[in-house]
Amino acid sequence: MKRFALVFALVLVLAISAGAQDFGKFTAEVPDGWTASQNGPTVIFTKNDNTSSLTITVDESGGATAEQLAEAFVGEFEKTGQFSEITKPEADKDGDYSFDMTNKQGVVSNCLLRVDGGKYMLMVISGAEHGGDDIMKILNSVKEK
Repeated sequence: MKRFALVFALVLVLAISAGAQDFGKFTAEVPDGWTASQNGPTVIFTKNDNTSSLTITVDESGGATAEQLAEAFVGEFEKTGQFSEITKPEADKDGDYSFDMTNKQGVVSNCLLRVDGGKYMLMVISGAEHGGDDIMKILNSVKEK
C-alpha cells in the first residue's frame, strides 16, 4: 500500500510539473510563460507578453454539422465588428472547417472547427508567429474527457 501511495504521489508531481490542467471537458498543458483562464466552455491560453494566444472551446454540437457551426461562428464574429476581414469557411479532407479572421489592427487569427461524437471543438490561434512552439505544445497535450 505504501508503494502505491509513493507511485501515486510521483505521478501527481509529474503531472503538476508538466503543467497539465483540468478544464472540465479537456485537460491541457500550460507552458511556462503562459496563463490560462476559463469562461464556460472556452479556455484562453495567453502568452504572458500578450503577443500570442490560443482559444479552445469544447461544447455540445446540438446536432449541427461542422459546416453549419462554422457558418454560425463566422456570422457571430462578423456581428462583433472587431474584424476587418473574415474568410469563408473551407472544409479539409477530414471534414474539419477552417477560416481566418483579421482584426482592425491587422492581427490574423486562424480558426479550426471540428465536430465529432456530438461535440465540437473550435480552436482560434492569434499571433502564431510569436508562440508557434508553445501553441503546438498546448495542442499536442489536449486530451478530451
